[in-house]
Amino acid sequence: MNSNPSRMDPTEATEQFERELVELITTSFARGAVIEDTWDVPTPVADAPDWSVTVEKRYSSDGSGYDPRFLEE
Repeated sequence: MNSNPSRMDPTEATEQFERELVELITTSFARGAVIEDTWDVPTPVADAPDWSVTVEKRYSSDGSGYDPRFLEE
């Protein structure tokens, strides 16, 4: 039995993290935020690790029809 009800299965937690990260990045990009950078994420708990996250822009090769000119207008 899990003594900490806020913890979930590691696979499920990772999938949820990925969904939330995709939502954060796409929503922030749509709002005009600078996304491409390296972010340092300190945690306020001494026993928890700090994190460094690098976000890089790349274009898919699936022919999605993305044209950055539409975002500049």
